[in-house]
Amino acid sequence: MFGLKKKEKKDIDDKAEVEGPKARSPLGDISTMLNASGRIALPTLQKLVKVYPKIKFKIFMEQPVLVGSSIQSGSLNLRKRASKEEMNRTVVFELDPAEDTASPSETLKHAIYPLVKGEYASGPVNVLSIGRVDGNDMIMPDYAISKQHAILEIKRGNYTIADCGSTNGTMVNGKRLDKKAVNLKDGDVVGFARYEFTFLFPESLYDMLADSEDG
Repeated sequence: MFGLKKKEKKDIDDKAEVEGPKARSPLGDISTMLNASGRIALPTLQKLVKVYPKIKFKIFMEQPVLVGSSIQSGSLNLRKRASKEEMNRTVVFELDPAEDTASPSETLKHAIYPLVKGEYASGPVNVLSIGRVDGNDMIMPDYAISKQHAILEIKRGNYTIADCGSTNGTMVNGKRLDKKAVNLKDGDVVGFARYEFTFLFPESLYDMLADSEDG
């Protein structure tokens, strides 16, 4: 029995030696730099790109990000809502067929949500919730966003997203999702109600920020 336990320990040690310890970023822990909504400030990332090479930036970021790209043109069905219960309800967003997109607001334009839990967040580290209210990992305080809108999951280097039965839906590359999770790829456009984000791996984010500096 002791011999078996010894062998099991050796197997674990061998596996750890092969995989190696998780790389530590010399730039600090990204989870400590997220605000209460789960965002990281654009100027912070721009400064890092100016100073550090792509490999160090990649280690710092840890995971992909959702980068605000546009807001769909349309209107919110803002009927008079007198009671507190009605004020807490999600508002139906009606797409304007005359225009595809509008210029993003400054808030959305600078919204970058890393797929990383905040420093004091609870729950599994590989599952991130998106919604309008506190308690979500990525908070989008807009009545078009449901309280619990969507779920992102990280599993063995794969990234999936599923809608949580939201009022205005979750889209990937223009296709509305059901509750079945779908895989995300670098460059995919992900929509939550009227907001659109681009899903970017750290390398692509680095290139995007470096190009914007050069421009």
